[in-house]
Amino acid sequence: MAKSGAKKRLEENRAKLKFLSDVLNGAMALHVVVRVVFRWKSVRLFHLCVFAVTALACRASLGSLRAYAKPTFGENGEVLDGGESLSGGLTEYYQDLIYVGAFAMATSTYSDRFWLVTLIVPLVAGYMIVTKFVLPYVFAPRAEENEEREETKEEKRRRERSERRKAKRFR
Repeated sequence: MAKSGAKKRLEENRAKLKFLSDVLNGAMALHVVVRVVFRWKSVRLFHLCVFAVTALACRASLGSLRAYAKPTFGENGEVLDGGESLSGGLTEYYQDLIYVGAFAMATSTYSDRFWLVTLIVPLVAGYMIVTKFVLPYVFAPRAEENEEREETKEEKRRRERSERRKAKRFR
């Protein structure tokens, strides 16, 4: 028998994937209808290429989310595992990519300058790489700094003296 948590996660994942799919399909349909059908004279090769790359990136993100949230069923059709949760971790970045892409597709029907919104994605990725990987590596203490230096005679006397005082207190 399936756990109620697995069923709940399955329903949450299905609802979230349907919502993301509807957002993406709506933005793509709006873009194609308004920009390609009604404003065909303003469409250039650059515009078509950016639209194709954005649509491909959003579709790939949606496909990754679907694979991540894929449930497992038992032999009799019961839910064994509702799939991974779509909240937190890498899945949040996939969802953000879909939202940014859908926004850019919907707003670029008005002006091509809205395609610049998609530059947020590599900027955020670069920021994350620098703050999570590069800076900790650069500012990590070196091996020489980690080695303990030898105590001077004065430091040794102070340490021994404080140890004797502590020992007297606890007698």
